[in-house]
Amino acid sequence: MVLHQVIHSFFKIGIRAVTKPGIKGKTLIILLLLFSVSCQIGSRDPIHEETRFVMDTYCTIKAVGSVETVKKAVEIAFERIEDIDSVFDVYSAGSPLSKFNNEKVELSNPEIISVLKAAQEVSRKSKGSFDVTVLPLIKLWGFHSDSFNVPDSHTIVHYLELVDYRGLKVEDSLVTKESGEIAIDLGGIAKGYAISEAVKALKANGIESALIDAGGDIYALGEIDNRFWKIGVQNPRGDDLIEILNIKNAAVVTSGDYERFFEVDGVRYHHILDPRTGYPSRSLISVTVLMKDPILADAWSTALFVMGPDEGMEIVESTSDMEAIMITPDLKLLYSSGIKENLTFER
Repeated sequence: MVLHQVIHSFFKIGIRAVTKPGIKGKTLIILLLLFSVSCQIGSRDPIHEETRFVMDTYCTIKAVGSVETVKKAVEIAFERIEDIDSVFDVYSAGSPLSKFNNEKVELSNPEIISVLKAAQEVSRKSKGSFDVTVLPLIKLWGFHSDSFNVPDSHTIVHYLELVDYRGLKVEDSLVTKESGEIAIDLGGIAKGYAISEAVKALKANGIESALIDAGGDIYALGEIDNRFWKIGVQNPRGDDLIEILNIKNAAVVTSGDYERFFEVDGVRYHHILDPRTGYPSRSLISVTVLMKDPILADAWSTALFVMGPDEGMEIVESTSDMEAIMITPDLKLLYSSGIKENLTFER
């Protein structure tokens, strides 16, 4: 009986800290999540874990299976993520996005076009709350580097003229732009795409149970010991959990004002900018989205954060296969109507 005893353990993932120069006294933690893993002593299918720094964050893959099968599958999955990173890296001089932004070279990469189409659809449905052309504003605030600053209102108004997803012409095999100053950053959706491709790689190589955490973008594949994976959602103003979600074959993505920010005179300025105003969005401090598609979950977590609780939750309730937990600045928790069946506990 001892050899078959089931042990429930909590493992921390995604908690490796990246210290950003310029964020005084702050350690940037993309997202703190806990998941409960049920494993058997002497199990023939152990859990293999590997972590790499890719896409500007720590990515962890935990997979269940024989050592040989899992190691091969995880290696292939990471190779796929690294390939996507090289293609979608907006700051790499040789990448298609960099050439599009800085050299006005038309985009023809099919992967980028596919992801960009998904991004544009979220932009339309969110009325511009999600916009991949927000890069000029991100640079203006210094979130692309270590030179954080609060721009003056006149400069922000000028830069807003450069931000408009409708200035992109996205066709099946080509992307062009109305103005040479328009610049694309797919950072708000690319990790979701990388996760979706990593999942495909794992499944194609014999893995039926795995958990991927790419800097807080989570995907739970299958079950663990015939149970759902348990994903903990962090309190954005503390180290405790505000909720635990039971997940199977779905993505959980959180956007929060604690992920990347700086403070001036006691005011927090975070990186989730409202493309319509040029300033950090203030009506929410955290949004967790649950969807089957990690690509859409990634984009919608940002869009809903910008939209705010009223308009955002209306979108969630009217969209099939989307659930959300929103947290307001006064730490009030707002749940979509269908998410409660996924909850382990609710406050």
